[in-house]
Amino acid sequence: MKVILNYIDNLHFTATARHFKNIRIDEPESFHGSDKGPSPVEYFLIGVGGCISSSFVYCLQKHRVEIDNLEVVISGKVKHVPPKKRLRLVNVDINLIFTPKSEIAIENINKYLIESQEYCVLSNSIFQENLIKVKVLKKEKIE
Repeated sequence: MKVILNYIDNLHFTATARHFKNIRIDEPESFHGSDKGPSPVEYFLIGVGGCISSSFVYCLQKHRVEIDNLEVVISGKVKHVPPKKRLRLVNVDINLIFTPKSEIAIENINKYLIESQEYCVLSNSIFQENLIKVKVLKKEKIE
């Protein structure tokens, strides 16, 4: 799996993922950006929420539970954290609000939620040590 980001200006980038091109990434003006797209933190929340949601739906399908609707609300709290007072995402709450087509016991819903969290690649990967490795490579300017 690979994505490519290209710098546009200020804090604005475009990304390519598989055949999806020109995905905008920016910061809001309050964070010195130009507000031309969601921020990296918002994309992170979208990713984690999407991973949990698709895993939950997969588990429902696996157990033959049909749904009419699923709304997912993801809230993240960003806060300045000591000692250097850097901004950090300190909390993520995900609410899965679904309407089953037929009656389902709350115990089963909780069981499917726990099972779905085992399938979510992102939430399970976040807790791995040394998951993210960053390298800087200098490319010579072509004239």
